[in-house]
This record gives sequence, C-alpha cells and structure tokens, in this order.
Amino acid sequence: MRRIFCLIVASLLAPSAPVVAHHGAADFEMGRVVTIRGTVVDYQLINPHTEILVKTTSEGGDPVDWHVESVAMNMMLRVGWKRDSLKPGDVVSVTEHPGKNGKPAMLLTKILLPDGRELAAPYQ
Repeated sequence: MRRIFCLIVASLLAPSAPVVAHHGAADFEMGRVVTIRGTVVDYQLINPHTEILVKTTSEGGDPVDWHVESVAMNMMLRVGWKRDSLKPGDVVSVTEHPGKNGKPAMLLTKILLPDGRELAAPYQ
C-alpha cells in the first residue's frame, strides 16, 4: 500500500517539476538565407550552442553586433570545426538563417574563413 501511495504522489509531483524548453530553430526564418560580412569579436565552441559574435556596419554606418548560433560543440567538431577555427579580428562572411524577431541574431549555415576555407554547420 505504501508503494502505491508513493507512486501516486510521485506521479502528481512530476508534472510540476521545472521544464527546460529548447527552442531549436523555432526562432529563425529557416526558409530565408542571408550573408553578412564582418569581423569576429568572439567565438565560443561550447555546449549547448556554439556562439559567434560578428561586428558589422549597418547601411546607415552604425555598428551592429550579430549573434550567430549553431549546434553543440561535439557536433561541430565532427564536421571539422576546432577551438581555433576563428579568432577575434578575423574578417569572415557568414551565411545564415536570420532571426524572426528582427534582432541581429542568426542560425549558422556556413562561414567563409579569411584563408578562403569554408566551414559548414553540421545540419546542412
């Protein structure tokens, strides 16, 4: 009887536990691809998402910091990315899916490195 009671209590409490949602690609316009050219400010090959900060200039001449996101580190490593693939100051062209909300945030498709090599995201 005690086990049944514990099971009932556990099943009632389980849905109330905090749920961590993962947005996936829902924040991005997957049917649209744009390319920006700019300077790498920061590059972090980390989990849960690889992050790249690229500084560009708007048509009006104002600086714009683009937050470029990709998948987890282990997935990036499998397709040729390394911790030193990008360095602050590198001038790159980044092709990506733009954010839906109009903010300068994008989901990486591929990047053209200063030496002419191209690295792609693993979900291509």
